[in-house]
Amino acid sequence: MKEFLLGIVQGLTEFLPVSSSGHLSLFSKFFGLSQNLSLFAFLHLATFLVVLILLWEDVWSIITGLIKLDTTMWSLALKIIVASIPAGLVGVFFEKKIEEVLSSQALIGVFFLVTAAALWLSDSLAGKKSLSDISYLDALIVGVFQAIAILPGISRSGFTLIGALLVGMNRTDAFRFSFLLSLPVTLAAGIFELKDVAFSAGVLAGFGGSFVAGLVALLVVRQLTISAHLKFFSMYLIIPALLSFFVR
Repeated sequence: MKEFLLGIVQGLTEFLPVSSSGHLSLFSKFFGLSQNLSLFAFLHLATFLVVLILLWEDVWSIITGLIKLDTTMWSLALKIIVASIPAGLVGVFFEKKIEEVLSSQALIGVFFLVTAAALWLSDSLAGKKSLSDISYLDALIVGVFQAIAILPGISRSGFTLIGALLVGMNRTDAFRFSFLLSLPVTLAAGIFELKDVAFSAGVLAGFGGSFVAGLVALLVVRQLTISAHLKFFSMYLIIPALLSFFVR
């Protein structure tokens, strides 16, 4: 049952720009669960499937474009790879440091507030660049924002959306790029940690809960991103931030 609830929390918070890792840490404290990074990574595979389903047209266009040697699709695929490099490097070289941060609930609370401030400002950002207009430097900048979001309490979806908006992308394509960018990261993390997951009925229930909750959350965040209403999440984040300062 606890794993199912964690799956629901992970599915909702992976896509809503409120930090899944921060919420999983907070809920783990409430439910008396250990900080199981392998379980968290496995739950990410469920949200990987959600993005794959919702953005299947983009994914299919990239795959077929690569096969047909379409230069536009090759360029987009390479930009996704470039944007994935910073988070990959941080994950490889700073995994132990990240685990140390997870042990400090108060610090996670500070990062919640950082995310809240960034989301509040993001609604004033808007550009005209499409996916095909962004440069490799633009992609790298968004990738740096994703790398920062490895810290628990910093939202990956929120920070990549903000990064995409900062480099001048329009809101619809900022959403698309942000979540296309999530695919290699979540897939790699889930597969890498799969060997350490102790499978049980509870873990599988958590996977199912994460998938359903993630599907609902991704549809919601797409609408609120396009309509420039991410500040709603900014106000909400004050609550888990305050809880983080008092939960031990």
